[in-house]
Amino acid sequence: MLLKKSLFFLLCFVTIVVLSSCSNTNSEENQVVEKESEERIIEDMAGRKVSIPTDINRIYTINEIGTIFLYTLAPEKLAGWNSKLGSEKPFIKEEFHDLPVLGRWRGPDSVNIEEILGVNPDIIINMGDVSEGYISESNEMEELFGVPVIMVDGSLTKQDEAYLFLGDLLGVKERAKVLADYSREILDRIEQKAKSIQPSEKLRVYYAAGTEGLETVPMGSINTEIIDVVGGINVAGSNLNENVRRMQVSLEHVIDWNPNMIIISSSFSENHEVYHTILSDRSWSHIDAVQNQHVYEIPYGPYDWFNGPPSVMRIMGLQWLGNLLYPNVYDIDLKKELIDFMKVFFEYEISDEEINALLERAVRQ
Repeated sequence: MLLKKSLFFLLCFVTIVVLSSCSNTNSEENQVVEKESEERIIEDMAGRKVSIPTDINRIYTINEIGTIFLYTLAPEKLAGWNSKLGSEKPFIKEEFHDLPVLGRWRGPDSVNIEEILGVNPDIIINMGDVSEGYISESNEMEELFGVPVIMVDGSLTKQDEAYLFLGDLLGVKERAKVLADYSREILDRIEQKAKSIQPSEKLRVYYAAGTEGLETVPMGSINTEIIDVVGGINVAGSNLNENVRRMQVSLEHVIDWNPNMIIISSSFSENHEVYHTILSDRSWSHIDAVQNQHVYEIPYGPYDWFNGPPSVMRIMGLQWLGNLLYPNVYDIDLKKELIDFMKVFFEYEISDEEINALLERAVRQ
């Protein structure tokens, strides 16, 4: 009898252990399934397959193009700025002023890997040109950071697609559609008007950057595509190297190109030195644009409207440059368009005083 009881208790014990083991195994399997369900595979705008978290709350973007874009779409998801806020600060909501400065992948404010990992981003966004070189760069970053890197096409003509892509990715579809529709409407309107410009009527444009106005960007990248879209001709010619973003030129080059219009990046001269030099220095006086007083500064507010960086501000840049080059074709009320743009993209009420300051050296008098 005692032996039977002992065997009974032993059998119960073994059964409990086995059931417990099965339960633990099932629990572990459920945890694995749950963990796997927290990620999804997406295809980014470069056609790369990337495994990303289902919930994305913190994002680091490697350059200002993506940072400005993300700020207009879902600012609460920004992990930090690429550089310290400067003149654009008044246009940015106060609650985002003190985000950490994380640097950029390239340039003077290069990234600090430890600082970026310290903010624990769910994904990293690389927005700009989509090319083999930048695809390799994204793959390199992914290995370096151990964080999914999403490539977003920064082309102006695909801005609406980029908004819809990221809006779906981040769960902000309604906001994305508003921005996408606005972008597409302006692009369609400009492209339609550009068709009426005959090849013989197209104006030749020199984009002057650098502290002396002797740096420029050739055509073939997102950095100068506004000129092409509005129907102008970039005198710097075709880009033979897809990775060239800026090139040094001589004044002799500019004189030889003899542009009809010079547009100046004001980000290099707070006191408008380049603008005044080009208009007053005799060495520039042989150029048609200078002789005819067709020298203008690119508006800067909140960011450069043309290239520094080539951001969502180019929607205003399109309207500004089109109206500047061909006022009879692009009959645009810039002040009205700027008020609407700032409300929609930055949720900011821009004042008449701010508008006048932006356009002071940017429009025909």
